[in-house]
Amino acid sequence: MLKQIYKIILSAIVLGAFTFNAHAADNQCMPIGGTGLGEAMDETHFVAAMSGAFSGAHANVTERKQTETGLILDMEHYFISDKGGLLKTKDKATLTAVPGKDQVYMIEITYNVIEALGAYTGYKGKFNSFGLMKLGEGKVIVRYAGELCK
Repeated sequence: MLKQIYKIILSAIVLGAFTFNAHAADNQCMPIGGTGLGEAMDETHFVAAMSGAFSGAHANVTERKQTETGLILDMEHYFISDKGGLLKTKDKATLTAVPGKDQVYMIEITYNVIEALGAYTGYKGKFNSFGLMKLGEGKVIVRYAGELCK
């Protein structure tokens, strides 16, 4: 009887280990981060050279709302990597006017991944950036960081 109880316990431990490993394999996460230096092509389109996880990006402003402290932008981004990956995101950017600096804003963006291709296939999640934007000159510098999981 005791021998059979040990077999059941051992079987449960082995099964648990396989289940845990399978779950861990399904939940692989990848940290991302780096910097971006962007420039406006026109009032709604930006391109950026990037370092870190991504090598470049394209942004499209889909809606712009004036607030008491600055602007809220609804955006879409396409991020590319030199490892053959592409992410498409739908985002909210909050621009807060810097006092005493005409057309200069602190920018904070939350990126929501809606499509992942190539090296990023299967990855989902959100990541964030913060930086400065000279709206009158169409120049942006940001630092981004986060984690994507599948």
